[in-house]
Amino acid sequence: MDKWLGLDSKFYKWGTLLGDLIIITILWLICSIPVITIGASTTALYYVTTRQLSNREGYVSRDFLKSFKSNFLQATAVTLLIMLIGGILFININYFEPTSTVNTIIYLIQYVILYELVIFTVYVFPVLSRFELKTGELIKTAFFMANRHLLTTFTCLILLFAVCAVLIRWGILIIVCAGAYGILTSLMFMNLFRKYVPDMDKDRPEDMV
Repeated sequence: MDKWLGLDSKFYKWGTLLGDLIIITILWLICSIPVITIGASTTALYYVTTRQLSNREGYVSRDFLKSFKSNFLQATAVTLLIMLIGGILFININYFEPTSTVNTIIYLIQYVILYELVIFTVYVFPVLSRFELKTGELIKTAFFMANRHLLTTFTCLILLFAVCAVLIRWGILIIVCAGAYGILTSLMFMNLFRKYVPDMDKDRPEDMV
């Protein structure tokens, strides 16, 4: 019986993982409701999932809320910047009609900027969750990593589209979607981050509070 139900059993470990994914997803959904807080919520999600992959002990809800609070202002500022640029691009792409060669070039540039904005968004909150950077440095670092590590970038985008497709087909899975996406992409992000900071798995001073 202990083989199946003991604390070291695979059943217990998978059950714990499923429970954590549900808690993370619920917290992410609740904290993202105001919309402008989705960046802080996503940062907190990655803070929890990357800690789990580093085998750090902790409480999911406590760690999530701690990160949400400590990164709230910076993450929200970045979120508002993304929304502003995204809104401008949406208007330009949908209502701007290229009528000349110059206008066509400008129109295509909008898509290039949109692409950069999307891949930047994929990276900026995971980076914020693990690195202490000023906003300017955070933006530069996220852009740099997103364009340098294209395999990771495109894999994360494919996973995001896959999660959306699954939710369209099986909406009930919304209860674990954010946590599952977070843990899967964190596997890639942590491997990437360790290339820049080999001691990434060690606790920072604020992690031990």
